[in-house]
Amino acid sequence: MTTKIADIYDTIVTKLETILPGFQRVPNPYALDENTAILLRKAFGLAIGPGTNTERYVGCIATWERDYTIGLVTQVVNTENDTLGRAMVEKDIIDAHREILLAFETDSTLDGQCIKAVITDDSGINYIQGVESKYLALEITLRVEYQEPI
Repeated sequence: MTTKIADIYDTIVTKLETILPGFQRVPNPYALDENTAILLRKAFGLAIGPGTNTERYVGCIATWERDYTIGLVTQVVNTENDTLGRAMVEKDIIDAHREILLAFETDSTLDGQCIKAVITDDSGINYIQGVESKYLALEITLRVEYQEPI
């Protein structure tokens, strides 16, 4: 029997692939800037974060809360003085953030996989430098409450 964590992970990835069709999935979501440059042009990743036992037990089922981090990365191809071009890249990330927010707001149980899934915060847009290029990144925290058999 697989853990509920894996089922929820698969559901989130499927949802992200659907709402972010122009994005590629990176193999290392835990260190976004360590992925190859070709993948980081417009990419997303999903990292499994810490979990907490809420200590609410029903029969042989425990309730847990776990954070998943959704990372968005976009390559900056503009020059340093191209204010409008850079603003467009930032707006693209914010638009993707909005799509993610709407997707989880309208399906907070992840098709019945969990009790609730709520976006709790984000990192703001950050500038990261990879080996060959420069990127803007945004990390979004999705807190998922679910039941796991014990």
